[in-house]
Amino acid sequence: MRAHRYPRLSPFKNVLFSTVLFVLLACTTLLQAQQSGRISGTVLDKTSGDPLPGANVFLEGTTIGSSTNLNGEFVIPRVPPGNYNLIVKFIGYKDASVPVNINAGDRATQTVELEFAAITGEEVTITAQAEGQMAAINQQISSRTITNVVSAEKIQDIPDANAAESVGRLPGISIVRDGGEGQKVTIRGLSPKYNVMMVNGVRMQSTDRDDRSVDLNMISPNILSGIEVTKALTADMDADAVGGMVNLKIGKAAEGFHSKFSFQDGYGSLGDTYGNYKITGLVSNRYMNNKLGVQLSANIDDFNRDSDVLSAGYALNEEAILDKGLIPVDLASATISDKVTDRRRIGGGLVLDYKFNNGSLLFNNFISNLNEKQVEQQNTLWTEGNQWGAFAADRELSNTVLSNALQGEFEFFSVGMDFSLSNSISKQYRPGDLTMNIGMKQGRAGFSAPTLDDPLLATPSELLNAAEVIGLVYDTQGNIEDDYKRISRLYTLERDVTEAAQDAVLNFSIPFNLTNYLSGNLKFGGKYVHNSRDNDETQRYNQPDRVQFGEEFVIIMADSLWPDLGLENFDSNLGIRAFLFEDPDYDIGDFLAGKEGIEDFFYKASIDKMRHWEQLAMDWERLDSTHVSYPLDAQASNQYDYNYKRNLAAFYFMTELNVGNYVTLYPGIRYEDFAIDYTAFLTEKYGPNPDQFRNSELKSNETKGENWFPQLQLRIKPTNWLDVRLASTKSIIYPDYRSVSPYIYYSSYSDPFFTLGNPALKPALSQNFDVYTSVYENHIGLLTAGYFFKEIDNLIVGYNFRTKDSEKINNRFELPQSATSTINTWINLDETSTVKGFELDWQTNFWYLPKHFRGLVFNINYTHITSETTYPFQTSVKVGTGPFAKTVFVDSTRTGRMPNQPDDILNVTLGYDIGGLSTRLSYLYQDNVLVSAHSTYDELDSYTGAYKRWDLTVFQKLPWDGLKLYMNVNNITNRPDRSLVSIRELLSSANYYGRTADLGIRYDF
Repeated sequence: MRAHRYPRLSPFKNVLFSTVLFVLLACTTLLQAQQSGRISGTVLDKTSGDPLPGANVFLEGTTIGSSTNLNGEFVIPRVPPGNYNLIVKFIGYKDASVPVNINAGDRATQTVELEFAAITGEEVTITAQAEGQMAAINQQISSRTITNVVSAEKIQDIPDANAAESVGRLPGISIVRDGGEGQKVTIRGLSPKYNVMMVNGVRMQSTDRDDRSVDLNMISPNILSGIEVTKALTADMDADAVGGMVNLKIGKAAEGFHSKFSFQDGYGSLGDTYGNYKITGLVSNRYMNNKLGVQLSANIDDFNRDSDVLSAGYALNEEAILDKGLIPVDLASATISDKVTDRRRIGGGLVLDYKFNNGSLLFNNFISNLNEKQVEQQNTLWTEGNQWGAFAADRELSNTVLSNALQGEFEFFSVGMDFSLSNSISKQYRPGDLTMNIGMKQGRAGFSAPTLDDPLLATPSELLNAAEVIGLVYDTQGNIEDDYKRISRLYTLERDVTEAAQDAVLNFSIPFNLTNYLSGNLKFGGKYVHNSRDNDETQRYNQPDRVQFGEEFVIIMADSLWPDLGLENFDSNLGIRAFLFEDPDYDIGDFLAGKEGIEDFFYKASIDKMRHWEQLAMDWERLDSTHVSYPLDAQASNQYDYNYKRNLAAFYFMTELNVGNYVTLYPGIRYEDFAIDYTAFLTEKYGPNPDQFRNSELKSNETKGENWFPQLQLRIKPTNWLDVRLASTKSIIYPDYRSVSPYIYYSSYSDPFFTLGNPALKPALSQNFDVYTSVYENHIGLLTAGYFFKEIDNLIVGYNFRTKDSEKINNRFELPQSATSTINTWINLDETSTVKGFELDWQTNFWYLPKHFRGLVFNINYTHITSETTYPFQTSVKVGTGPFAKTVFVDSTRTGRMPNQPDDILNVTLGYDIGGLSTRLSYLYQDNVLVSAHSTYDELDSYTGAYKRWDLTVFQKLPWDGLKLYMNVNNITNRPDRSLVSIRELLSSANYYGRTADLGIRYDF
């Protein structure tokens, strides 16, 4: 690879103004600090001694106050001399009032213990579930922006499979699922690539090859101390979190020695397998008079994620139109797949912190890895051409995320200063996915394509019947003679995607108290980020029926290298008969939840024989460079290789202004400046054979840009139980790695065809508006209703069109004039896209009811979302007649909702605690989601089916202190993941994962 230059940033603007402003503010702060005092302390539960995060702490009769952090700690700087009552509020607890006297220069410390709210004359014990709920409620209320929270207690009480599942319980969040569990999160209907994922405030790098999305299925929630989802940005936050920002928190050591361990074993019904296990552990302590804290956490789990998959393909019958104006859809293919999948997660964290008199240092280290091994056997029958095909694959995927951060918070003369130096890495590695394709050497006769009845006359349940779809295709075609089946190709794919980022952040906060009814703080700072990303793909192959790509080797293999395989009398015209690689012992089990007849025609390849063939081919080529047995497919390799570098710098200025006890204003402005340097490849395919190509390196001109982001939020508290928040914010969508790449793939040997990136893409900009109202009180809990609206300009979408005009691809390649070229690329939309919706959330517990009902804990949230965007497409129109007739291509558009947006999301959780028993039943409903929009016809849009799921968790305290026994039953109703085609809900795929059950033991000390 070449030595890459680093992209340069344009100079900052208004630096002189910022410097002068900083000097003036610093001088003013120094003078005021000498005339004021400081109050710090901790808020605890009086019974348990546990810290209470999110408690509201303020001086009565003033606007001066603060809130507690995850450790229950608070600091109120710049307190004018005088006598005050320190008021502490925490939903679910009785208010506390503590008198304090402050003189100039004083540094007072207070420890406040709160009592749980109870009916007069009766003793009430707070339950575990209620404690977790109240911690989340108070953190959400005390947040300066619109935020949803999952507390540490709630995470521990609902042992989800991964962090994505935990985040998915919050309002406005839907889950992109893979392998029967959550993989990525969509926030307010905006795809995962439009959201930011963080660990302790350090941004995680993308785990996807092409876009900016992050997998959360590799992270175990057991090591987390909380989750925050921020939905309205302030000026000190990254501007590209259009949907929202998820921060996975890892706590630091509490006072004294603490340890937590858990072990669980599980069962999966689909594969009838035992041995799904999870082991987690955490130990922490503080040393040197509690100044030094050390916390170490680790987790490992291994789960079987087998699945049975039925899928169907469809084609339009454009010659006919239904009565309602829709184009009828014909069944084009049916596919059945058996996937045997094992997923192992290993992760851990080391957190060191040190407390100084005026601040603290935190050294946070986190690593998590997901290793997936999968064997897939797939058979497909195409109705057109009477063709059958199959493939077998042996895959392995390793996904790793790593972050290291040195973070500090200090106070100098009442000026707050915090910084962060971090390194974050993501790595996706496939060491060698092996795939064997099997096809038919001759076609079969006597089979015609079935046409479905008008789907508008049928119910969705009838259309989703897996057995009916299989029967349409396989009814009389179950037995395919072995002589028809031939191996067409064996190939190996290796992929290595690595992204790294180094961040430096510096912030200053200057509190001010102009009067008792006018106070706040000024905050300003900056951030510098250097990103680098590389994708390296290598594909090798063997085609047994092609001389230059493997036939010669197959003959040698038959004669000497593998004589007992049965390849004698090999004929390249017929290829290798597939039955030689069939595995008669492969058991597909109770396939598709008991559908009959599958075993009769399902071809199952031997993975061991495939791997042996691969090894022989690779060894033979290494033995002599003139041998051609497993050549490089450079077309498939270089087309996707790239190197990406980006530098980004940002600075901001914002303030928090408290006016009286009822109004808080958060205005701010952010500036971001970026520069990108990108290298990829031009691949020209000039013939049908894999070796008929040319490659050359392409470099993008250094791309630069800058943007200003005004952010404004207003909080109004007319009473102590009502909170209204308004926000007007601006955010940005940077282009995906693939879409902005300079790569070009050009096929010239038939009709010219181009797939290429677009380095001229502009970032999309979103203007966001939020209105949120919260009602909170000890009996009500927290009831929230919110409305959001987003307008997105320059949204980036894929576009397929035909042209001879090189200007339409920015003259990046001289298009041939002998024929019209087909172009696949990305463009910015001219039209504005919109997303809007509302969220309802109620969290409460019934501590005030008669004794046997006090253990009830209830959570429900509902979200409704609508969106509209434009999908460009092109149609061909014949104009003229006779010899003057010609075809003209007309650009057009259609509207639809945005990908990954569900219309409705509902989460309901009912918990009950009594004595040492704690139970929780949860229900999730997620409406259908648009997966991809067809370039022209909404009849061929792809959706997920509506998803419904029930889960049950039970905890039982044991007679020994700190020990608990627990049980989880997930997907109680054995609900499959379904995908659909068309607005008429035709079955596209059904994935059966089965229900799972886990039994475990946990020890907390």
